[in-house]
Amino acid sequence: MLLNDSKKSVSAALLLLSVGLLLLSCGVAWQHAFAPLLHLSAAQDDFIHGFSMGLGLTLEIAAVVMLVRISVNRQKS
Repeated sequence: MLLNDSKKSVSAALLLLSVGLLLLSCGVAWQHAFAPLLHLSAAQDDFIHGFSMGLGLTLEIAAVVMLVRISVNRQKS
């Protein structure tokens, strides 16, 4: 499993954290920078904004959970 190999698990958790932060920043900038270029309706704009924010937060929470489990496993050893 990924959590058994500490180097790979820390790298995967940091990747999840980075992608989550990227999605959050794109979600924040979405309404001001990207939405006017694509000429989306208000419903589509709200959906994409909410989806990117929700997915970004989910990835960040998963990364934090992975890092906590790695830390607990290291303390047990």
